[in-house]
Amino acid sequence: MNMKTGKKEYALTASKQNQRSDRKKKLRRSVPTYLLLTPTLILFLVMGIYPIIWALKYCLYNYDGTTIPIFVGFDNFKKIFDFKAIFSESGNPFAVYWSSWGRTLGYAVIKTLIEIPLSFACALLVTSKVKGRNFFKTLFYMPQILPSFAIFMVFGIMLNPFNGILTKYLSQLGVITQNFSLLANKNSAFLIGILADSWIYFGLNMLFFIAGLTNIPKDVYESASIDGANEAQRLFYITIPMMSRMSQVIIMLSLVGCLKAMGSYFVLTKGGPNHGTELTFMYIYNLFFPSGTTAQYGMGAAVAVVSAVIVGIITAIYNTITEKMQYD
Repeated sequence: MNMKTGKKEYALTASKQNQRSDRKKKLRRSVPTYLLLTPTLILFLVMGIYPIIWALKYCLYNYDGTTIPIFVGFDNFKKIFDFKAIFSESGNPFAVYWSSWGRTLGYAVIKTLIEIPLSFACALLVTSKVKGRNFFKTLFYMPQILPSFAIFMVFGIMLNPFNGILTKYLSQLGVITQNFSLLANKNSAFLIGILADSWIYFGLNMLFFIAGLTNIPKDVYESASIDGANEAQRLFYITIPMMSRMSQVIIMLSLVGCLKAMGSYFVLTKGGPNHGTELTFMYIYNLFFPSGTTAQYGMGAAVAVVSAVIVGIITAIYNTITEKMQYD
């Protein structure tokens, strides 16, 4: 009995030693990986987690960045959601905030409706057997490579009401009157910003669609061709259905990006005229970095937190709807 017990104890001890040895070997093999991940982890903590903690802290304070922060509790949030005061008081700053959400949602929907079909059509073009497809792929992606700030400045020059080339041609065609400023009208300025942003960023979504199109098995198209399906039938019955999951992800990324964007309006209009092109995150930016007035870091942090929650809710609703559509 003692010998059997001794053998069992020896076997257990040997097993534990082997397990410890295996763990040490795995840890040694993982050291290079952890070392490579460390810089990214540090940047994530500094540039991602710390700002979130900072915003969650100072949204409870009245703070302008220079004086001593004053704790106000949830007063900042009460002002944001005090709809009675917002709609009854003329010039209430939070009326601009909530109206900016209407502009932001309109911007996101219109830009997505323009950008996604354009990206998909260009992806179909550059993945087909058309001559010069590599040239077109580079051409379509080129706006994404160029500095967006410089592109928006060029748009502003072309839309100059006195000597802008686009304004000149539009006035000659009779679309607008001579010396008419398209950026001084909130409706035309809003549309120009959407078109400018769509032109710059559609190339990135085109690459996502290209990745999805190239992963569709070729034998599916070959079987359809043998069965007599033409190109239009292959597009609507094979390509689009098999790209549905990828399309849902691309649309989600586009919508979230639009909800957080300041768009070309930051350069072209500064949110004007009369807040007509001021998107939500431009409103937040102006709270932190106002021109000629005192910064409102505490209120800006509170508005940022509320806006982040709204973006999260919209994203969750979109994911829920698309998941149901996927299973249906």
